[in-house]
Order: sequence, then C-alpha cells, then structure tokens
Amino acid sequence: MAFARRWGRNRSGAAAVEFGLIMPLLAGILLPMADLGMGAYDKMRVQNAAAAGAQYALEHGFTSSAITTAAQEATSLGSNVTLSSDPAEVCYCINSGVLGPPHGDSTPPAPPCVASSCTDGSTPGTYVTVNTSYSYAPMVAFSVPGLSIPSSITLTGSATVRIN
Repeated sequence: MAFARRWGRNRSGAAAVEFGLIMPLLAGILLPMADLGMGAYDKMRVQNAAAAGAQYALEHGFTSSAITTAAQEATSLGSNVTLSSDPAEVCYCINSGVLGPPHGDSTPPAPPCVASSCTDGSTPGTYVTVNTSYSYAPMVAFSVPGLSIPSSITLTGSATVRIN
C-alpha cells in the first residue's frame, strides 16, 4: 500500500509524457509552416529571376537567349527556372496600351516602333517582358477539409521593362 501511494505521488517523467502527447500536434503545425516558408522563398527567387532577365534586357538590349541565361543564372534554382515563353519584345503606348495589331493580325507589332502610331500622340516604346516559372514540390502533400496542398505547385514570376 505504501508503494502505491509513493508511486502515485511520483512525478518524474511527467514532462516526457506530456511532451510525447503534444509533439504530434507541434509537428503538425510546424511542418506545414516550414513548407509554406520554403515555398514563399522559392517564389521570391523565381520573381527575382524574371527581374534579372528584364534588367539584362535594359542594360544590353533584347537578345532572347541571353535574357534566358541571365534569368537562370540569377538564382540558385538554375535551369529549373524556366521561361514560360520566350522573352517578348513589343511596342506599347504609355496611355493607350498595346499598339493595334498590323493589318488585322493577332500579334502586336514588333519593334522598331512607329513614332506616330499612338492614338494620343505620344511616342510608343519598346518593352520586354520576361515570364519565369518553377515547379515547387512541397515536403508533404496533405488535405484537410477546405484546404488541400497538391504534390506540385507552379510558381511564376513576371517582369516588364521599357528598353527604349
């Protein structure tokens, strides 16, 4: 009987038991938070790659392959960052948007831009758009009611710059 009373009052190991009960809950909260942070960081790197490609076009002019290389070398993701489409060089009017397609064609005119083409009388400019993408794989794909995390998420970045 004395042994049972002593054993009932003994609290050694209680913290270990409590930690063992709480640990799955903590892991269930911290793992998705770490995954979300890594995804946000990769999203920033993909956006920075697009900005680096646009910056290259601003400094060196339009060369599709060089812009692609500059975008991929700007991040540690390297060639895993892909350009969604080739960098586009188009003419825009600052106030009225894309210059009208020539002769009913569906594509905007390629540079050099025609100075008298803007409807408001302003001078059109040549713009380069760089679109990047990266396939991010979360550490854990899971689903809870109202929220599901797929096994792969495509992160995108875009940057546009006027080069003249």
